[in-house]
Amino acid sequence: MNVVVAERGATERELDLEIPGENLESLVETKIETYRKKINLPGFRPGKLPKDVVKKRFGASIRAEAIEDLVDKSIREALTEKKILPVAPGQVEKLDAPEAGPIKVKYLFEVDPEIELKDYKGLGVKLDKTEIKDADVDARIEEIRNQTAQIVRPERASQTGDLITARYQKILVEGVEMPAPVPVFQAELGKGIPAVDAALTGASVGQELAIDFTFPADYQDASQAGKAARYEVVVEGVFERKLSDVTDEWASQLGPFKTLADLRDRVRKDLEQHAENTAKQKAHDEAMDIVLSRNPFAVPKARVEHFVNWQRDRMIRQGAQVPELPELMQVFGAEAEKQLRRQRAIEWIAEKEQIKATTEEVDARIKEMAEQAGISAEDAREELRKSGRLMEVRESIRMEKTADWLVSA
Repeated sequence: MNVVVAERGATERELDLEIPGENLESLVETKIETYRKKINLPGFRPGKLPKDVVKKRFGASIRAEAIEDLVDKSIREALTEKKILPVAPGQVEKLDAPEAGPIKVKYLFEVDPEIELKDYKGLGVKLDKTEIKDADVDARIEEIRNQTAQIVRPERASQTGDLITARYQKILVEGVEMPAPVPVFQAELGKGIPAVDAALTGASVGQELAIDFTFPADYQDASQAGKAARYEVVVEGVFERKLSDVTDEWASQLGPFKTLADLRDRVRKDLEQHAENTAKQKAHDEAMDIVLSRNPFAVPKARVEHFVNWQRDRMIRQGAQVPELPELMQVFGAEAEKQLRRQRAIEWIAEKEQIKATTEEVDARIKEMAEQAGISAEDAREELRKSGRLMEVRESIRMEKTADWLVSA
C-alpha cells in the first residue's frame, strides 16, 4: 500500500492511499463465503447457498461493504504507520474503486500542530492585590444581613428594596415580539433598569403593567443593548426583607462564631482570600496573553467545535434553550479558540519546565474539598477515585503552579 501525507494548512493534513486491487478481491471473496453460510433463500439448504447465487443477488452490496471496511482499515493502518494522531475523525474527500486495479483514496483530517514557545520567561507581570478595609467588611456584613433576612408579604404596594415577581404577558423589542426567557421573573426594586424599577414601584399583586423603556448601552445581552422595548406583565408577588439586628446573637446563628467580632474576622479573611485569588487570576490572564501574543499558533477547527459543543451540552443540561452549533460557533468560537490555545501553551510550559503536583499538594487539595463538602478526606478521595476525577485534581494543581511560575519567572 502506497501512503503519502501532505500538509494543506497549519492543522489540515491530506492522506493519499493506493490500495492494491487484490486486497479488495480477497476481502470480497471472504465476505461472500461468510454470507453464503448465513443467508437463507427458498430452494437452498441453510449454509449451502452457492457462491454464484450470492454474487448475482448480493454482489454489489457485498463489494460496497468490502470497500468501506478496507478503506477504514487502510486509513487506520496508514495513520499508525506514520505515527499520526488526528484530533477527530476525518472525511474521505475522494474514493476511486474501479472494477480492476488499485483503490485510490484521499482522506482529509486535522492534527495539533507542533509548537515551540519562546520568550515566556521574565514577563514582568505583577500581582496587584486589593487591600481590604473596614468598609469592605461592613459591606459584606450587610450583604449577609440581606441574604439571611426574613422574607414576608407586606400589606402594601411595592417600594424600593422589595422583591417583586411578575409574569410576562408580552415582550416587544423595537416593536418585534420576542419570546420570554422565563415565564416569571424576579426583581429587587432599586437594582435593575431604572425605568422598569420605577414602573414596578407602587405596584400591587394582580396589577397589570405595560412598561416602556430602553435597554442600557452596556446591557449584558449585547443584542438588545440600546434598543427600545416594552414589557407587558402581571405582578404576582411583593415581598419585603425583615433585616436582623447586627448583634453577637445574630452572628452566632450563622456559624461557629461566639461574637460579631469573630464573624467580622472570618469575613475579612474570606475577602482577603478572594482578593488574592482575583489578583492571581488577573496576573495569570495577563501572563498568558503575553505568551500567546509572542507565540501565535493555530488550533484545529474540530477542537474548537468540540469545545463549543461541550458548552452547548452543558447549557442544555442546565435547562437553557440554546441555538444550534453553527450559530454558537459565531458567538463563542473565537473565545473557545483562545481558551484552547491557552490550555495548549500552559501544558507545553508545564512539560518543558517539569512542573508537577506533589503528593502533599494533592492531599491538601482533597482535604480542602472534603471540608467544603462536609465529609472526610478519605471519603472525598474515594469518591474522586470512583469518578475518575483524581487525575483532574492533580492536573488542576499542575496548571495552577505553572501559571504561578509564569508570573514569578
